[in-house]
This record gives sequence, structure tokens and C-alpha cells, in this order.
Amino acid sequence: MSSVLIEYLSARADAATFILPFDYAKTVEELFPHAESLLPEPYKIFLADETQAPILGFPLAETAVIKELDAKLDRWLTDEVAWQVTRSPNAKEKAQISQTAYLTPLMKVAENAMMSNLLNDYHAVFWLAHSFDIARHFSSIPRRVSSIEAQAGRTQGDAFKYRIFAKWSMDTRDQMTQLASKAASLLDGEEQRALQFFRLLQDDVLIFTEEFIGPDLRELRSFLNGYLRRDFQGFRDGFERLRNAATELLQRDRTFRIALPSFGLNPDQGISTAILLDARFQAFLFELPAVQNTLSREDREQFQLISKRLREFSVLNQLRRGIVWMVMGSDGSVSAADKRSGIAYSRSTRPLDFGRPGVLDPMVHRFGLIYDISNFTETLGNIRRAGRKEEVNSYRQMLLFQRRLETIAQRHRLLFEKFLGDGAFYTTRRAIQLVRGAVEIQRFYAEMRKKGFAFNKGLRIALNFGYYRLLPMKGTSSSEKITEFYGPGIVELSRLTTGKANKEIEEFASFLVAHGYEPSKVQNFFSPLARGVDVIDHEQHAREFYAYVNVNGHLVNEGIVASMSLLQELSSDLSNEGQQLYRMHSSWGTYFGFDPAVTGLESVGVRLIGMVSLKGLEDVEVAEIVPFAPGEAEATPTNTTESLVMLLRQEFHQRDQSGGVVSVETTHEKLIPSEIVVCVKADEGTNGEVLIGEWDPVSDDVRNPVRLPRTDFQRLFSLSGELNKQSLADNKLNVRETYLRLSDHIYTPAVQLASYRENEYAAFVLGDEVEKL
Repeated sequence: MSSVLIEYLSARADAATFILPFDYAKTVEELFPHAESLLPEPYKIFLADETQAPILGFPLAETAVIKELDAKLDRWLTDEVAWQVTRSPNAKEKAQISQTAYLTPLMKVAENAMMSNLLNDYHAVFWLAHSFDIARHFSSIPRRVSSIEAQAGRTQGDAFKYRIFAKWSMDTRDQMTQLASKAASLLDGEEQRALQFFRLLQDDVLIFTEEFIGPDLRELRSFLNGYLRRDFQGFRDGFERLRNAATELLQRDRTFRIALPSFGLNPDQGISTAILLDARFQAFLFELPAVQNTLSREDREQFQLISKRLREFSVLNQLRRGIVWMVMGSDGSVSAADKRSGIAYSRSTRPLDFGRPGVLDPMVHRFGLIYDISNFTETLGNIRRAGRKEEVNSYRQMLLFQRRLETIAQRHRLLFEKFLGDGAFYTTRRAIQLVRGAVEIQRFYAEMRKKGFAFNKGLRIALNFGYYRLLPMKGTSSSEKITEFYGPGIVELSRLTTGKANKEIEEFASFLVAHGYEPSKVQNFFSPLARGVDVIDHEQHAREFYAYVNVNGHLVNEGIVASMSLLQELSSDLSNEGQQLYRMHSSWGTYFGFDPAVTGLESVGVRLIGMVSLKGLEDVEVAEIVPFAPGEAEATPTNTTESLVMLLRQEFHQRDQSGGVVSVETTHEKLIPSEIVVCVKADEGTNGEVLIGEWDPVSDDVRNPVRLPRTDFQRLFSLSGELNKQSLADNKLNVRETYLRLSDHIYTPAVQLASYRENEYAAFVLGDEVEKL
């Protein structure tokens, strides 16, 4: 049973009118077997002030499609009532035309809801929403009849109502069955779930024919007279006799009184309508002689039937009343359709629009955070080799770490989305909450490391504000639904966490290991990168946590980095809250920041560190975020109205123009190759070695040479067939790009090209044209 559904029912006081609040889960399961897969689950709806607790319900866009369906339904019922009362041939033809004009768009909208439904509840929400209009119009049919013929309205109004309902029910059921059959090949069983819910509504009858039923049950008059063909007054009298008999038993029978708490009822509260309608209480009550003498067997059976219908109606009507109609402003604002309420909702709210293909755009904007424990796999291997005791100890440490992370996430309203092996992915709806959560996670990790945390190689965190697409998936049980995030937003976070350079070198290393090279030799081969031979800023590496962009344009992240999109939203949050901004000076750089209201921190500083190129994505401007404890930085208030982003850009450009960008010490100077040479031994077929490198015609040196077996060279560089002038010319750009990416991270001693040519190697130069030397 869905805990969200039970939470929703429990929060609605009027749900207890016909259902005992003692055990909603058992009652719902009794009324609707497999309710977890049948009934729609309410969504969380956030208000404009997202610090307030969300409400549960179904956000729906008030669109022309829904209004037009309502108008066409009204037109058809007007014509249908006229035909049923007058039996005029002209009225019949008119009713048929208006019915077709209503059913055709109805089935189109229902089809859109069904086809878009994969693992969602769009179909159910649509029929609940439309049942509002259906029930309102059908409940008005007796008055419509009276407006044509007063006597018929008084004597046959209810009969007309349910005669027309039977016609509507039969026609829509047939068309929905055909629609489900047509969609079966695409929906793989989901269409049956949609059809089952629709039939449930039809079989209940009351949900489509009554807007509301009060505690005195007088709204059942039409249902009893017109549908069950029973006397309503007789039912009401029997109901009162039953209540009086139960009340008398409560007062006089001590055993009866003692039994009431087992049904969730306080005896001092008397006999309520909800307890009389409860199936378990009825089974107990109807066995008592005093009750059997009060009601005949036929009356008891009728009462049980009506009780079940009423309780079904109660649950379905509560779900229906959870629909929240909304309108979208041109500026992206979301507000209640009823302007009198003045309620504004979060801009990230996505109301369902049944007139839109797909109902809902799966794209959402979220603030995202990924943390990644550095060298996680290597640490796990070391722990395993250290023995069982060390494995158990590290497990306990990780358990403590994760529990504290849960506490931090709850405090800052971070929503855990999924584990990523050596880290996790969180989302939230406010930038400032994300930043506060990130700095507290980093500080907690530092504390754990001081206490001997086994995973002590570092923690990298990336923050962004991007768009994601939601992918609904099935969970471990048939009723569990999981929503996975995918898209550019999470790719960007992943790249920002690990940095480009490390990621690409890992791909090359994995390729070589997969093709038979010994892992230890591959690790030694790429060890210069691990030691920072490419480009290292020693001043930054002296810090516990750091992030910078090196002179090759690669992101080095061992701290917290954030995308410019996140900074812009953070800047807006700070401005809206009227936060004082500070300029902070530390021994390694200048930051602008604010008071994060996190215990133990004086300020959080931000500084732009440059533009980075991330694999598969556009260039991203990134910043470093650093938490400062009291005394760690000299902070002075800024006396300006400029936003945080504007201050960061000004400081970054001043630093760049004055040459104040942090100095970088390197162990070699990286040259951009103008020509690449490929040396292939001419007579060894697929055997032998291939050398590729940067050729300096003056010294005849081949710099940064890479030697590979011929078959591996062809796989790595995506070449097939003979290695000759033509094949290299056809794939010149691919060969150059792959080599540049590989050589960007390695350094090997130069070799003389002449030594290869003397050993009968064919040498090809990849310049503007491919030439054989």
C-alpha cells in the first residue's frame, strides 16, 4: 500500500466521514485490491516559498482542452435530455451529432493520457478531473428534465438521469476498450491498468453521478430511486433504526461496548456514520439478535451494498478533490486558477496538461549535487588486502558517514536521488540550500578523515543548475515506481566532479587493459599524470581542498566547484534575502562570499576559476566554493549594490588582465604539434609495432612518441585494413585528434626518426597532406 496515499487521506479531515481513520491502509486494500497499482498516487506540490511544507495533490493546468470538453458534454446532455423527454426525431438527430462532437475529442484526450502513461498515473488523474464535470452535469439532469416538462421532472427525473448515464457508460466503455486494444502493442500491459481504473469509476456509479454526499446521506435519494429502484425514505428509516439499535447496545451491553475499540472507535464518542458503514463492524453487528430483529435480511444486504459504494465513493472523491487547478504565467510563474485564493506555487511546478502531447514535458530544472570519494576503487582494494578486520572497520565507518550525510541532506532539504558507486547524487529547489549542504558535507568529511576514515584520499563535489529528463522505471516490486534522472545536467555534474583530464586518461587505460596489457604496466605508463607531470599548481595542492583550471584548460577538482548557472541562481537568492556580501582575502586568492548560517563557519567564499571544456558538452564557466572558519580569511563588507555574479566577473577579469592568475609550475612545456608522423614496418602484416608522435624536421626528433602493437593501434585509432598513405589520409583528422588527446596526458622521451627509417619502417607525415617520407 502506498504510504503517500495513506498520508494524503490521513491529512484530509472529511475523509473520516464514511471511512474509519483507524486503519486507512486496510480499508483501502479491502475496497480496492491491488490499490497500489490501481489508484493514482498524489504528488508533492511546493508553494512559491519552498521552505514551507509541500501539500499533496494533483497539479493540473487549466487549459482550453478541459474547458471545451466540459462545454461539449453540457451541449450533448442538453440535447440528449430534450430527445429523451420529447422523443422528437429532430431532437434525436441533434443529440447524436452533439454526442459525437463530445466523444471524439474525449477519446483523443483519453488516448493521449493513456499513451503518455508509462509507469505514471496520467490516465487516472484525467478521469478524476473529467469526473468533476460529468458528476456536475449528470446531477443536474432532473432539473433539466423539469425545465422541459415539470411533471416528468418530478416523477421521472432520476430515472432519466440514470438512463442517460447508462448510455454514456456503455458508449465510453466500448470506445475505451477499442483504444486499449490499439495501444496494447506499445504499452505492454499499461493500457490494462488504465482500462481497469476507468471501469472501476464506472462500476462505482456514484463518482460519475454525484458531486458530493453529506453525512445525512440525502444525496443518495437520486441513486436509490433512479438506479437501485428502491424507496429512499425506507432506506433512511432503516438506517436510523440501525443507528438507534447500535446506540442502545452501546449503552446497555457491556460486551458490545468493550468490543468497539477493536474497530478503532472510542465508545465515548457514540455511534458514527463511518462505523456503521464499516464492513468489519457490520459483520459483527448483523450477527446480534437485536439488530436482526430491527432490519430484515434483505435490508441488511442492501445496506451492505450501499455501504461499499459509499466508501468507494469516499476514497475516489477525496482523490478527486486533491486536484489543484493552476495557470502558468508568461514569466514562468505558477498560480492557482482561482485568483481569489491568491496562492502562488513554486516555479518548478509542472502541472499536467492533457491537451499537450505527452501530457508533461519530462524535462525539469533542478539544483544538483554530486560528491565523489577520490580513489575509491584503489582504497577498496587496499582494504581488502589488509584483511577481514579492516574490511569490517571500514564498513562501519562508511555506515556512519552515510548516516551523517542523511542528516545533513534533511537539514538542507537535499533530496537523495541515487548512489553512484563512489558517491551520490542529490537535488534540491534552492541554490543557497545546495551550497550550504555542500560545504557541510565537505567539513564533515574533513572531520572523518582526522578520525582515521579509511577512504581518506579526498572528496570532490560539483554543483550545478541544469535541466534533467525524468525516466520512470519499475522498482523491485510490481507497485514500486522509481524516477531516474538523465540528460545533460547529470553529465555536466559528473564531468565537473572528476575533471576532464583524469576521465579521458582512465578511458585510455581501460582500453589498454581490456586488450591484454598488464594493469601494473598500464598504471606505470600513465603514472606521470598521477604525479602531476602535466601541470601542477603547487600552491593550490598544499591546501586540504582545492579546485583550479590549469594552463592546459583542464579542471582540477579536489574541493567544491559550481557552474555559472548555479552561481546566477545563488546570486538571485542572496539578493532576494538581502544578504550582505563580503570580499575575503586568503593566502591563495580573493573570494566574494556571504554568511551561510552554518554552525562553525564564518563565511562561504566563491571565486571564478575559468572556462573548461567538458567532454561531450559545451564549454562551462566554473567557480570554486570554499568554506571559511573564523579567522581563516580577512573579510570586509562590500559597499556596492552589484550582484555576486557581477563582483565575481569583475574580480576575475582584473586578475586576468593584471597577470594575477595563480602561477603554475610545470615539469615540461607542452608543445602544440604542427605535424604528426606514423611509422609502420612495411613487411610484417598485422604483426609488429607502430610508432606515432610529433616530428620536428630540424632535429629529426619524434617527441611524445606512443608505441603500440599494430592491431591495438588500429583498434584505438579506428583504422582497418592496410596502414598506407590512402588509409591514413582518409582518417587523418580522427588519427590526429585521438593522438592529441592521448599525448595531452603523457610524456615519454623523444626518439630519432632516422633510427626507425633505417630499420625499414615506412614513415608517413600527417600535415596538410599525408606524405610518405
